[in-house]
Amino acid sequence: MPVFARMLRRFALMCGLALSGPFAPSHAEEPAAADICRDDPAFRAQDFTLGDWDVYAGETRIARVTLEPILESCAIEETWTVTGGRTRGNGLGIFNYSALLGHWMYHWVTDDGASTTFTGEPMGAGAIRYVTHKPLEDGPLGEKRVRLRHWTLTRTGDGGIRELSVGSEDDGATWEVEYDLHWVPHT
Repeated sequence: MPVFARMLRRFALMCGLALSGPFAPSHAEEPAAADICRDDPAFRAQDFTLGDWDVYAGETRIARVTLEPILESCAIEETWTVTGGRTRGNGLGIFNYSALLGHWMYHWVTDDGASTTFTGEPMGAGAIRYVTHKPLEDGPLGEKRVRLRHWTLTRTGDGGIRELSVGSEDDGATWEVEYDLHWVPHT
């Protein structure tokens, strides 16, 4: 090792600095977190949603959504932009797989104050379902009421995605559709 490199390494050690690059001591490196996220299939379960999409309710285009990997592919960022003259309801979401908890997480926030958090599970290749509990006003006898919500993203045969949200106020005995949207690749 050249004299300058040894002096630099000693100086760094005395200052408590860690060196990387050509002056760092050579030893086996641990895999980077990014490699772990890219290589673990659990982190890849929602990759089918990546891309730019136009979102339709029936025949009406209501939004454009972009989902892209962030944080070295350890999470997915969603940007939802409303269309059709509306100015509110734009939102941001973060999807991530939690190795600690063993399931997917989703946190959503909008410019009109809406915010919620879901937990998710893959439902086979090309499908993932998220669940949350929405508190409701207390019932007539003061009982606590909750709306159970299932929100599912499913790859469709035409290359799009179906976004379906259903809710239940009787702990899943009956369900009603909240919305049923179709995403097509943005061109």
